[in-house]
Amino acid sequence: MDWINSSDSHVLEPADLYTNALGDKYPDACPRYLDSYQGVSGTFYFMGYEYIRLDNVGGGADPERAAFREDRLRASEDPQARLKCLDKDGVWGEVLNATWTLYTLRAPNDDLARDCCSVFNDWLTEHCSAEPRRLYGTGMVHLADVDWAVKELERAAKKGVRSILINIDARPSWPQYHDPSYDRFWAAAQDHDLPITLYIIAGNVKDLFTFHGAERGRIPGETIKLFSEASWVLSNDFIFGGIFDRFPKLKVVCSEHEVSWLPHWLYRNRQLCDELGQAANVIPPKRPVDDYQDQIFHCMIDDTAWEVCIGHANLKNIAWGSDFPHARCTYPRSQQVVQDLFGNHDPALMADLSYYNIANFFNMALPETREVGAA
Repeated sequence: MDWINSSDSHVLEPADLYTNALGDKYPDACPRYLDSYQGVSGTFYFMGYEYIRLDNVGGGADPERAAFREDRLRASEDPQARLKCLDKDGVWGEVLNATWTLYTLRAPNDDLARDCCSVFNDWLTEHCSAEPRRLYGTGMVHLADVDWAVKELERAAKKGVRSILINIDARPSWPQYHDPSYDRFWAAAQDHDLPITLYIIAGNVKDLFTFHGAERGRIPGETIKLFSEASWVLSNDFIFGGIFDRFPKLKVVCSEHEVSWLPHWLYRNRQLCDELGQAANVIPPKRPVDDYQDQIFHCMIDDTAWEVCIGHANLKNIAWGSDFPHARCTYPRSQQVVQDLFGNHDPALMADLSYYNIANFFNMALPETREVGAA
């Protein structure tokens, strides 16, 4: 068995992380666990704005599934337990993203969102310091105040984060991301070689787990929107808005959006450079659309239609991820999932998609051999 690397994993922030650090400052708005919501008893997590019910999501009655759930919970509390899970799953390294703090970026209280980012960045870098060769933390920055955002990016960079996750799209009341007012933030990310991560949930579209009562009827449509939000931002701001032209070494990670949408998205971007865009007086980007693929990295988990990317998208900028420790994660079957996804293709391509691509992108410290038993 050969090691694989996860481009998209998570931590579950400790239950008392924000109440301990910020409870006195935000007694009512602080993210925390609750035992009821809208008159319904249960275990809910309040994220400073929205609520998720947790007690109806779990391992169920199956003892094996329940044991795996306990493994995943311990892994977020104890980095040594996480490393044991990685060894069990045959995963060498993983890029770690937040869970609850993703939702907190949506909170209308900008001060709360900023403070939660700072608390999270401190906690995450401490968590990853247990084994920095294998744990690559993604810090978080709220972009309501660009001056603060630059300072927090630089502070987080010094603490050792390997990428920065931002609001996936500008709030309706903010300037759009291609506005020059953000340029010093993009410049700082480029200077520190910190990729910018666009992650589902952290934008303007509600996540399906935050719908309750009658509004649950909107889940299917809103979920389709959720998984396409990054494509809008990539086109409108980073490509046609000129961010990538002004910052040609800036890198963006498009995480948990899967990849089978890429060929059609590239087609639509090319179309905007031709007759359709010309008819609407759209100013084309300075480079051919396909050139911008080198600056965008895409993470996939179990997209069974990924093969449509062959011959159309840059396969060096696509990588598998486990989504560990979330409910849909591939643990402890990641090796089999990777085999099922890529095993019918050239072994070199399979190795790139499951190991080398993300390692090269994040400059991972790889073991001398890929053999799990020999490491």
